[in-house]
Amino acid sequence: MTKNPPVHEQNLPPHLYESAYEDEINLVDLWLVLMRHRTLMAVVVASCVVAGIVFAVLTPAKYQYSTSIELGTRLSGEDVVVIESPETLLAKVQESYIPLARQQYLAGHSAVGEVPKIEARIPKGSQIIVLSSKGSESVGVAHKAVQQTVVNMVKTDHNRITDVLRKETEILQNRAVAKLEELKDDATLIQAREKRLEDISVLLTGQARDVRDDLARARADRANAIRQTKDESRALTLMMLDSGVQQYRQRLAQIDERLKITVVDSRDTLTRQLANNRRAQLSQQDTVVKLKIQLANLRETQALVPPMRSPEATGPGGSLIVMLALVLGLMLGVFAAFFAEFLSRVRRQSLVAQG
Repeated sequence: MTKNPPVHEQNLPPHLYESAYEDEINLVDLWLVLMRHRTLMAVVVASCVVAGIVFAVLTPAKYQYSTSIELGTRLSGEDVVVIESPETLLAKVQESYIPLARQQYLAGHSAVGEVPKIEARIPKGSQIIVLSSKGSESVGVAHKAVQQTVVNMVKTDHNRITDVLRKETEILQNRAVAKLEELKDDATLIQAREKRLEDISVLLTGQARDVRDDLARARADRANAIRQTKDESRALTLMMLDSGVQQYRQRLAQIDERLKITVVDSRDTLTRQLANNRRAQLSQQDTVVKLKIQLANLRETQALVPPMRSPEATGPGGSLIVMLALVLGLMLGVFAAFFAEFLSRVRRQSLVAQG
């Protein structure tokens, strides 16, 4: 401590000078203050430690109750997307489903004083909703019941969406299958037409052969008639033979036209129709397969695991509580010692002032 007072205090009376410097305490003085009130400090520290031990013993262990909700998915184009965005579902859970579930549980268990408080969150980089709450093992049934109620509400909401998507996809699939069967029937008809066209071609070929034979005979008869005709009486016969030859020629030309042009064109048309039909069948088969894949990828919202309790208790353990109580007791003990010293000095100064 300094022994030379400032100039403006050198003219003070001795008792005021000493009073002014009593509040300047060094480390030794602090230690002496603590030693003078060590009993009070010990009592405060002991009280805090005992309170911590009692608190650690009497307070039941708290556990974490949690479950995870996996959102349903559907196929959109080539990407698998969730039925509903996690952020939208989280807002529904926090603002509607959790309050309603707690209210329903309270209505069914009026004797329960407090309904578990459920928290919902989305883990970073995931598309699941995690429900969690903390409580003792004695109220674990309530925690699990409220969380399961929230899960059921989410599933009911999403099942409605999933059922609509499933029915729409099934309708489209049935239409695609019916269209595919229609294309197969058309292909059968086209093949039957091709078979009939082959029969027509065979028939026309036979007719052409017969007409050629008839034409050859008519030409031979005409040649004989020319050789044998000596007068005008057989001119009419020759004219009739010429007319027959002409008819055979026209008939043969018609048959050849049908064989080489009409039948060929019809065959090309049927071949093209059959090729288009087969391409349409392949496209329709792809549509049916895609719809089947959409149905297969239509997954319902579900809980990954049922609501369950964590294996270990959460929160500070008994030893940690006692250590914190000890630290708090030391702090309160030091404060109590200085406060007691303050009161002691106040009383001494009051006695000096009164004396």
